[in-house]
Amino acid sequence: MLNIHAVNNIASVDLNLLVAFDAIFKERNITLAAQRIGLSQPAMSSALGRLRRTFNDALFVRTGRGMQPTPYAQLLAPPIQRACELIADSLLIGATFDPAHATRTFNLYMTDIGEAVFLPRLIGALASAAPGVRVRVLRVPARGAHEAMAAGEVDIAIGLFPDLKAGFFQQRLYRDEFVCIVRSGHPALRAALTTKVFADMRHAAIDSAGTGHQAVVERAFARQQLHPRIAVTVPHFMALPAIVAETDLIATIPRRLARTFAAYPNITLVAAPLRIPSVDIRQHWHKRYHHDDANKWLRRLLAELYLE
Repeated sequence: MLNIHAVNNIASVDLNLLVAFDAIFKERNITLAAQRIGLSQPAMSSALGRLRRTFNDALFVRTGRGMQPTPYAQLLAPPIQRACELIADSLLIGATFDPAHATRTFNLYMTDIGEAVFLPRLIGALASAAPGVRVRVLRVPARGAHEAMAAGEVDIAIGLFPDLKAGFFQQRLYRDEFVCIVRSGHPALRAALTTKVFADMRHAAIDSAGTGHQAVVERAFARQQLHPRIAVTVPHFMALPAIVAETDLIATIPRRLARTFAAYPNITLVAAPLRIPSVDIRQHWHKRYHHDDANKWLRRLLAELYLE
């Protein structure tokens, strides 16, 4: 419960401030917390100021590791999170979803792979079936994905998300395999690309929060006792074509994404010369929204578009 010595009249507390508190507690960053709930950075800073005056406590202190909660904020966090979830649940009571007349925004977690592979067809389908519906793709956080989806801030996560297990439903959409991209005319293309040559090449790798593509590739190398020469690691798959096209680096990526890169100038697709397990690409949703009409409708649409 909220401390009555800090808050004398619950009616004086703006419930939006509790949502802001919850976002800052989860993100530990004012800018990211603002993005999480759709506010500007100045508006979030203002909300934090009001929170501090309301509770007569600093609540969050800037450190080298981000905005860390005070001991009092640590006590406040669990009841405030429960309050936010209760309000979100109450808004679903009796709700029905009519796609033809809906004007809501669906928030999705996906990496830039998903943006390239899923969004074009999804946006086209929405334009026909639900013209008033918008899609907002959110950055996959290094932490807090579970909480955001449980609170209803994110409707569905689409892609390879191995950490979304307890408390989540999932549906396999399709299976993807890995291939390599190199620049056209790369010396390695003059003969068959052997495992040894592949391992000795300089590689471009991906370190993308929340998804497991790079881990699959790294485990495949480790199983065959190979140690690739990683020349550069980037957080976004979409940076790879520009890097590969202008260097002798090679990148190992999912085939569906590689097909989109094949249209780029100076990019060639080649088979990976080592065995890399295929991956199942799924849509994930929290159990609290398993029976929500809007969530069910979007899941059905995604299955119609991509299920194999």
